[in-house]
Amino acid sequence: MYEPSVRALNQGFGLMSLALNEGLQRSEAGELRAAREAADLCGALAERHAAVLCGALETMKRRSRHLAELPEVTPLDADTFRGEKGRSASILNAMLHIFLHSARYQWFHKLHTLEEILTHTQKIFLGTAAELADGLSLWPKKDWAQLEETHDDWNTCLQETVILFKCLLETLAPGEVNELRGELEEQRERAENEPSEWVERRRRKAKAVRREA
Repeated sequence: MYEPSVRALNQGFGLMSLALNEGLQRSEAGELRAAREAADLCGALAERHAAVLCGALETMKRRSRHLAELPEVTPLDADTFRGEKGRSASILNAMLHIFLHSARYQWFHKLHTLEEILTHTQKIFLGTAAELADGLSLWPKKDWAQLEETHDDWNTCLQETVILFKCLLETLAPGEVNELRGELEEQRERAENEPSEWVERRRRKAKAVRREA
């Protein structure tokens, strides 16, 4: 149960990382068209992975509400985030962790904080990738660096999610593990089959360019 689910999460992020590395290399080499294409691919892959990862967090949150006991967790570490949002949210999580003596409250607050950071990170990543893909970036080098920073914070959210997932599995009975597996698989399939807003935006952009030509 653990390995297949985590593998699916890591594979999506791995593809996104490959596209980002390609874009960084193309940008450094001055291959602007290829860099824009890589930024476009980054956005498409990031949109899909965000849907899967946020869905996993939401599934764990929903499943946790029915459990009498929840695992103890450690607070988020601000030093593991590069962006301001990740650091500030982690600091608040660590502060509240001291006062939320209930393992249940600590669990849910950490899940909520990860969702909050990931949502913000996704917004910044997709917005920056769109400007690069459309050739509208005024400072491409700075924007590629922004993608790299948000990519790192995205990875931190992913790894923290994996840790929470493993902790949750250890508290479930065998039958509950199978139910969670089914929920995660259904959620992943829904996320992957959802119409892509990123692709639709690119289509509208292409049509507008053709009309102007």
